[in-house]
Formats: sequence, C-alpha cells, structure tokens
Amino acid sequence: MYVLAEPSEYAFKKVGIQGKKFVTNLTNHAGFAIISTENGHETTIIEKECDFIYYVLEGSGYFEINGTREDFGKGNLIVIPMGSSFTYKGHAKFLLTTAPPFHPEQEVTL
Repeated sequence: MYVLAEPSEYAFKKVGIQGKKFVTNLTNHAGFAIISTENGHETTIIEKECDFIYYVLEGSGYFEINGTREDFGKGNLIVIPMGSSFTYKGHAKFLLTTAPPFHPEQEVTL
C-alpha cells in the first residue's frame, strides 16, 4: 500500500504528547507520526540519531531549539537537526517525520 490512512489508535502517550505512528515497510530511511499536544512537551530532549521535521497541521506555540525560541503556527515546518536539544509549548497537531526512523533508546531526556 502506497497511501496510508491516519492511524485510529494512539501508539504512545507521554510527557504531554500523544502520537499515532504510521507503520510501513516501504522505507527504512524515515518514520512518520501524528503528534498531538494540549500544552506542549513537558521535557527537553536531545535526539542522538535522528533529524526531526515537524509540519504544523493545526495550532500554535513555540519551539525552543538549542536555546533559541521560535514561534510556530499552522503551515510552518520546523527542522531540528540530530544532536539538538529542544522542547515545545502550545496547543498543536503535527506531522512528524524522523530520518532515520525514531527509536526511544536514541533519546536523552533532560
């Protein structure tokens, strides 16, 4: 299947966010999830092995990436290079692409 429907079930709920993971064997180079939050991420993260690319489907708030605060809104693309520290606050729904695919053990939580 080349066209994937949004998953109906949440794959995870943690630290202020919840996510629905798209499962596909079409690529080993990226992972995809819908992330929803009411108030934002409750921790700061350093992702050791992935670039994180968030596309804002709805909502607004701000990201703090490597100490720099940047506001976001619907239609924005946020690119977080591997090794960066980041958190975000706000009410939003994102399409998250990770390259390569994300695995929880890659992440350092501050």
